[in-house]
Amino acid sequence: MTQTDVTIVPLAGFRLPETAPLRRDYTRPPERRSDYYIAEYDDRTLFYDCVRLAREGGYLFTAPRFLNLWKPFRDGLRLDGKPVGRLRRVKWLRCEQVFLKAPEGRLTLDIAGETVEIAARKGLAEDFAGMNALVAVSKNNRLDWIANWARFHATDHGAQAMALFDNGSTDYAPEDIAAALRGSGLKHAVIYSAPFPYGPADKSGRFDVSPRFFQSAMLNLARRDALDRTRAVLSIDIDELVLGPEGKSVFDMAAAHPAGMVTIQGSWVYPAETTEGPAPQQAHVWRAVPDRKCNRKWCMAPRGPMSRLFGWAVHQIGGISQNLFTMQSTFRLAHCRACSTGWKKNRFRFPDEMEKDPALVALMTRHFGGAD
Repeated sequence: MTQTDVTIVPLAGFRLPETAPLRRDYTRPPERRSDYYIAEYDDRTLFYDCVRLAREGGYLFTAPRFLNLWKPFRDGLRLDGKPVGRLRRVKWLRCEQVFLKAPEGRLTLDIAGETVEIAARKGLAEDFAGMNALVAVSKNNRLDWIANWARFHATDHGAQAMALFDNGSTDYAPEDIAAALRGSGLKHAVIYSAPFPYGPADKSGRFDVSPRFFQSAMLNLARRDALDRTRAVLSIDIDELVLGPEGKSVFDMAAAHPAGMVTIQGSWVYPAETTEGPAPQQAHVWRAVPDRKCNRKWCMAPRGPMSRLFGWAVHQIGGISQNLFTMQSTFRLAHCRACSTGWKKNRFRFPDEMEKDPALVALMTRHFGGAD
């Protein structure tokens, strides 16, 4: 088997010093700021990454929603000591991207009483051009889960590459992920080391700016960097497997779709009810009675209409446009309930009634040698 070429990219970004009075404003009014929200809210990360995009001739910043930090960022940005010219700013619900079209030079930022050097890294698009790619955010997922997940989609769908954002794992280093992936069947992978706050996972109000900036920002970072010139991208988590007819690829369907995107609906699947704690993907051969739906995910051509119009988000892209034009029934998502390190406490609760799915048993046996 071809060994996967793996690149590790630390995202430098910039966080305001703990001692600086300047902070990002909260996205909720005082009466709805719980202790959990305040503890998890990222009020210090100004931007996650700066990358030099050679083909576009400029610098791309990926950031949380700037909110009140936009003016300090805009006014403090310098190229070769001079204030920068026009910035192209794109805002989504949870993140932003800013493009500075300019020749290469020395980037600095005057903010919070100091001058910060900005080291723009080189873009990665050439390494992934024309490939079918996976993208995911992960933290402390077991190394065999990550490798098995990649191998499954390489074997069944023709995945050739992957962009994985490691959100500050403490159980291992990015180099350990790289070692685990080298026999996964992929041709190329990038591991972005991104130890930034994930953000509050509780429910926001209807008209709030969502405080969960990180994951959507990482997806759009990949969209403009490593995955910009890929053929198609499948955005799912490590605990999710895309099921479909043998010999059919979800990447092919997305690449051929007029909208350049397909939406993948699915269901929760479970290990045996005697399971305690985390379990690998192959243990999940049971379904709830009745079946329990999970959140949808997607596969998209980065240069397709939906990607260009709406950018990337975790579940919902384009609102009614997604519902009308990209739904399909050929491929389904199996969301493995206990393939988790426990970031949601209810992950290890099981439905009152379950039944073993023979098709899942056959699939797991074919890929992993069984459900044990």
